[in-house]
Amino acid sequence: MDFENQVCINNMTYRRYSFHYFLESVKRLGIKNIELSGCHPHYTIYEGEQINVNSLAKKIKNAGIRVLAIEPEQNFLPVNIASHNEYLRKESVRQIQFYIENAAAFDCDQVIVYPGKKIMDYPNAEAKKYCCESLYELEKTAARCGASLLLQNVSRCISGLTPDSAAVGEIIDEVGGKNLGISVNTCAVCAGGETLDNYFERFGEKIKVVQISDSDDEDEQLVLGEGNQDIRQHIDVLNKWGYEGPVALEITMEEYADGAEKFYAESISALKKILKGDVRYE
Repeated sequence: MDFENQVCINNMTYRRYSFHYFLESVKRLGIKNIELSGCHPHYTIYEGEQINVNSLAKKIKNAGIRVLAIEPEQNFLPVNIASHNEYLRKESVRQIQFYIENAAAFDCDQVIVYPGKKIMDYPNAEAKKYCCESLYELEKTAARCGASLLLQNVSRCISGLTPDSAAVGEIIDEVGGKNLGISVNTCAVCAGGETLDNYFERFGEKIKVVQISDSDDEDEQLVLGEGNQDIRQHIDVLNKWGYEGPVALEITMEEYADGAEKFYAESISALKKILKGDVRYE
């Protein structure tokens, strides 16, 4: 793995800090790249009239930082491309289109989208149908903008539509389109009882972003070393497949938000030790 050019961190963890603080923190941590989250209060469509996209992009570039992927917030905000509510579903598509259409300003061509969530007492097939319809529209937008739309695998506790690689594959095959790829999160991989290798065997070069977090039995995205994942194995898989895309360190547990830099420093330190061969996670 090329640490300098592949590893990135996400501003979502810094949601209780200003974006200026986040950029300065990225530099203090010795990181060159970010996964830009469309989260409040940093960059959402809700502040669209007050946030100048080009100005924000310039701030990032002036800090010497690259945006490797854009991930609109789809958990805390009312965004659900699989909603049975037609208004919410269409509004969710419109919001994600905002990030796709503005990705070029950040010299970025990869936007991550979640499959959406179903109402528990509604049929899974209905939510999947709406998910695919929404992705079809978003893929057309991505094609028009010269970007790639990346379907994120998420665990059952978040969606239920992509609990494993087979479910992800069904959606990818149904939607089609050369501008539809995959972002793989290791927490969801492990929660589905699979390995990162299973995903590369199934999808290969369709995998454009890999998000690595540690996790526990409750599927929290933890600092590396605090959970039960075999992080060394993940790195070995990336090397085995010659993966050269972004490797995003995601730590999303609520307790991390108060001390984002401290916890990211711990995760980065753990990753560096693994890459040096100092530690093996079993």
